[in-house]
Amino acid sequence: MVEGSRDDAARARLQGKRVALGIVLFVSVGIIGSSTMQIVPAVFGTGIRPLPDGLPGSSAHTCAEGVQRLEKALERASEEGGGADFSARLRPEWDDESTVEVACSRSSEGLDAWAALARLRSAEEHLAPDGRGLLAPLRRDVRAHLPADLR
Repeated sequence: MVEGSRDDAARARLQGKRVALGIVLFVSVGIIGSSTMQIVPAVFGTGIRPLPDGLPGSSAHTCAEGVQRLEKALERASEEGGGADFSARLRPEWDDESTVEVACSRSSEGLDAWAALARLRSAEEHLAPDGRGLLAPLRRDVRAHLPADLR
């Protein structure tokens, strides 16, 4: 009888371990799946929502035009060559950087567009002119945030 109760206790412990491992596995798969659903679109740019076509004077329109103008200034500055005077070559367009940033901060699409532009500027400052070929995906990312008529 003692041996039978030991077998029952061992089976109960084994069953408890299986249930606990099943719960851990279920929670782990859920966390991994949720993380994947958030990370993959961000990495591959599949979740890009372009800025809406706004009326002239609206914050969306100001943001879109500003991002386009600043991106073109970045392209021009990088074509002019490297050097310590990169910020000076961004003028006069980047003088109103704060105005564009404020306009972009009024919507989630604008914040995404501004973040893409900031990533491009940082890369331009650190890689230009040697890494111009590496910047094409970042340029596409910035342009993907713009309305169709400004791309």
